[in-house]
Amino acid sequence: MTTMCCLSASAQRTMNGQSSLCPSVHWTGSSFGAEAFFSQYTLGGFWEAGLSAKQYKKGTSAGVDINSLNIAAIGNYLFRLAGTRSRSINLYGGAGAFLGYEAIDPMHKLPSTIQTNLKNGYFLYGLQAKLVAEFFIAKKVALSINGSVPVNFSSPMDWFHYDLGLGLKFLL
Repeated sequence: MTTMCCLSASAQRTMNGQSSLCPSVHWTGSSFGAEAFFSQYTLGGFWEAGLSAKQYKKGTSAGVDINSLNIAAIGNYLFRLAGTRSRSINLYGGAGAFLGYEAIDPMHKLPSTIQTNLKNGYFLYGLQAKLVAEFFIAKKVALSINGSVPVNFSSPMDWFHYDLGLGLKFLL
């Protein structure tokens, strides 16, 4: 008597210890920015460390916008909230911290007739919540859609922002 058993097997895309690079562009609600992260998957999600450069605008009572450029080093840990069995689609949520510099009116577009009492720049630090969705479009390439809410504890412009991003994650 012969017994035959057929099982389907699929490789997981996000293995423990798997590294990746993910550059992305961001919309900040008023302008644009970019980030680049090195990350590594763990059993429960992934950690990431990288650099960010994002521009924000704040309106004044004179009807003129003040631009600020936030440049920061960021570290996050994100937990896998949901995913397909093959891990070709994943949803992550987590938080992290950042340190950096906030340049006020870096392109000097503010008219000289407006006095702001702001310095040229400020030390920047804070925490952020982040949500990431990954959609693998190839064996080692994923489309990454993310959103974050950074809270800047030292910014004279705004404490709260939001960012929406689109990136490509390359598994190494």
